[in-house]
Amino acid sequence: RLGLVRCRVKGHRWHRGVLKAQDPLVFSVGWRRFQSIPIYSIEDAEGKRNRHLKYTPEHMHCSAVFYGPLCPPNTPIIAFK
Repeated sequence: RLGLVRCRVKGHRWHRGVLKAQDPLVFSVGWRRFQSIPIYSIEDAEGKRNRHLKYTPEHMHCSAVFYGPLCPPNTPIIAFK
């Protein structure tokens, strides 16, 4: 079963640079590996909507949405460039 997966993302402290939206990443979810293109967003100050981000923030979390196999909540996800 495939669908849209939403997760919370923060870059690793040793990784230099930021992740760009619309760049393909290789995701490792459980025993599955697949390639997808994430879309990054951050919640608005009022908490009513999400704002699209062109780049991931330096020292903050943001949300990522990508198309892939559905997984249960709190499943660890690793992404490689």
